[in-house]
Amino acid sequence: MLMCSLLCSSDVIAAVSLISYEAQPKLFSIVFGEGIINDAVSIILFNTVLKYTKKNSEITWGTPLTILSDFLKLGFNSLFIGLIFALLSSYVLKRFRVFSKNPVMESMMIFCFGYLSYVISEVAHCSGIISLLTAGVVMAHYTWYNLSPQGKQSSFIVFQFLGYATEAFVFAYLGLTFFSYQGLKWSPGLFGCELGVILVGRLGGTIILVYFLQMFGFRSGIPLKDMIFIWYAGMIRGAIAFGLVLRIDGEKFANRDVIVTTSLSLVVFTTVVFGSTVSLLQRCLKSKKKGVTIEDGGKKQ
Repeated sequence: MLMCSLLCSSDVIAAVSLISYEAQPKLFSIVFGEGIINDAVSIILFNTVLKYTKKNSEITWGTPLTILSDFLKLGFNSLFIGLIFALLSSYVLKRFRVFSKNPVMESMMIFCFGYLSYVISEVAHCSGIISLLTAGVVMAHYTWYNLSPQGKQSSFIVFQFLGYATEAFVFAYLGLTFFSYQGLKWSPGLFGCELGVILVGRLGGTIILVYFLQMFGFRSGIPLKDMIFIWYAGMIRGAIAFGLVLRIDGEKFANRDVIVTTSLSLVVFTTVVFGSTVSLLQRCLKSKKKGVTIEDGGKKQ
């Protein structure tokens, strides 16, 4: 279960960069939204099951129910903290216009409220990343409209720069870290098994699931070519998986080395292989003719 919680996090940065929101708003929303949900589920599920990785931990028939309860509690509390700070930032910038006179101050206020949601969530033993993500989504819908015209433009540029810089740092650090774990235990068999699980599980969670729901009258309206793109792009494992695996305590978990090396290998392999070929797949799937949908069984629209 620990490996499952790690590997359900997908990296959709490469896929989203290839999709134009103006040209394909539905596909963009699906890919981007799925990536966010997968990351949230991965973080919350990992934090929930981490305590069961101890050597003396007991797993009984009631353990799945306990995990589900902890999962829901942790997710709700993290979302609630992020929501509170996002709404508070919106209220402060709307009622106290003294903070809206300087675009630098406005950007700093947004940063401070987001950082506070992260810190408070971590102190409360919740997921700071989920709280920060929630705060960001809510502030984009409410706080942003309470900024001055200069603040809107400045905050957009500032956080675009910070996001691009931190993203580049994470992947650079991930690539350099790969060579520092050569002395740890490696398991090619576990790597191949987990890679197969990702491929089959991803296929079952996208195309096969849509076909299954179609048997009960569900109509997605998503072209088959888009479903193939969603399936392929979602196989890229994100850096969040590697960030989470480093939280495992080696003294309390005997197989930490194998899990760390396997997770790192999967992140690097899927990023290089699938991330570099997803644009080629998109060009192959593109056609001037209209595509086919899941519902019509392969018939042209």
